[in-house]
Order: sequence, then C-alpha cells, then structure tokens
Amino acid sequence: MYTGFLKLEEKGEEFTNNTKYRSVVGALMYIATCARPDIATSTSILGRSFETPKEGDWTAAKRVVRYLKGTADWRLRLGGEAACKLEVFSDSDWAGDPRTRKSMTGYVLFFGGGAVTWTSRRQDCVSLSSMEAEYVALGEACQEVMSTRQLLQDLGEK
Repeated sequence: MYTGFLKLEEKGEEFTNNTKYRSVVGALMYIATCARPDIATSTSILGRSFETPKEGDWTAAKRVVRYLKGTADWRLRLGGEAACKLEVFSDSDWAGDPRTRKSMTGYVLFFGGGAVTWTSRRQDCVSLSSMEAEYVALGEACQEVMSTRQLLQDLGEK
C-alpha cells in the first residue's frame, strides 16, 4: 500500500461498484487472517471504507492484489526449530489515522519459529505520545502471550 495513503484527502470520485470493492476487500481480509499477515494492516485500512469507497480506495485494493500476485510463492513457515520457544514482536504507530488520531497496533507471535497468531488493528484509545502508543501495543501483545502460554500449558507443552 502506498505509504502516504492515509494522508491523502478523502475527496475524490466515489467508486461506483460497491459490491466489487466489498468482494475484493473481503477476500483480502480472509487471506490476511488465514495466511498472509504481511497484508493485515493494508486490509484493515481498506476495510474502513466499506460504505463509501473512493476511486483511490479501489486503486489501493488493486495494488494489494498485485502485491499478492508478485509474492504468491511466499509461505508461512510453521515449525522447523527443535527448541519450541515462544517469541512475540510488537509495534505501533502514533496517531496514524488522521481522522481519529488513533494509533495502530501490530504484533506477531511465533512458536517454534513459526507464526501462529498476528494482528494489526486500530487502538481503542487515543494515545498522547508515541511511548503511550507503544505501551498499549505491548500490553495487547502481552495479553496474547499470556493466553497462548495458558493454551500451551493446557496441551502439556512447557
């Protein structure tokens, strides 16, 4: 997705085929949820304009589809390491949405070298600093780690 996409003005011609836009973005959401965490943020941003998509939104959606076509051989690697350790990486932006001034949270959780859960979504609160946005993102990632650790413990995994 174009890095300055959110900074573009919302003015522009309305996309006439809402069904087509919703179909493409819905398919991208499915792919982002099931297999491709690298498009989660772009898909989340595109999903914000389900009601009244603009031509720019349609162009951005086609760009994500072209990206997927060019990286069709990319795969999630599940497992592969002898030591099954739990790792998590989190990040956020600060006031990345110019309309609401809310930040985005993203994290990915690895177990045994393979990505098992991930998310990219808008934070519920408005952060007053970049540090606060990072703290909120880290808190959400820690919640995911704690629930995953409990699940692994229930399954008998240390």
